[in-house]
Amino acid sequence: MADTIYTITPAPEADTAPETAAVRERELQPAPASAEPGTEATATAPADYSGLALPDGYRADDPVFGEAIKLFEGEKIAPETAQRLIDFTIERDKEIARAVNDHSAASWTKQTGEWRATAEKEFSPEALGNARTALARVFDRQTIAYLESLGFTNHPGLIRGMVKVANAIKDDSFVGGNAGRGSGAMDPKSLYPNSQHN
Repeated sequence: MADTIYTITPAPEADTAPETAAVRERELQPAPASAEPGTEATATAPADYSGLALPDGYRADDPVFGEAIKLFEGEKIAPETAQRLIDFTIERDKEIARAVNDHSAASWTKQTGEWRATAEKEFSPEALGNARTALARVFDRQTIAYLESLGFTNHPGLIRGMVKVANAIKDDSFVGGNAGRGSGAMDPKSLYPNSQHN
């Protein structure tokens, strides 16, 4: 930026005319910096920001980009400097997003590890196997793969629910009775020993 030179004149005497006050105001305004001939037209012409290059995924009609253009115009920032500012801001935003994603991934991995440790303490291997079987009977392979990719198959609440489902849908088993003991025909008195009818 060019240095600004201020010129000050002595205070006018009390009996000066209003025209002298206007001249005094003009003198108090900063004097324009000396410029080379021909540069005055380019300094007053608005900068053309239409040539700014945006990376993939960014649009020129984005409201944030529009606000940046207004800021560049208001501050009279050269298009080359504006391009450098855009490039810097986008790279900084990408670095911040990477750091946030890395932190989120690490936090999620820690959380699923805690779920697995809790589940291994709370449930027996047999119960975990029953939960896995129930999961396979209730959900299709795609859903199970999705839940596993997110780490939800380690969640104690899901395992607890699947153990209950496994107990509810387990295959029926044969319960043998005590028929066959005796001589074939049943004695009614043995069925109703307290009855007074006989």
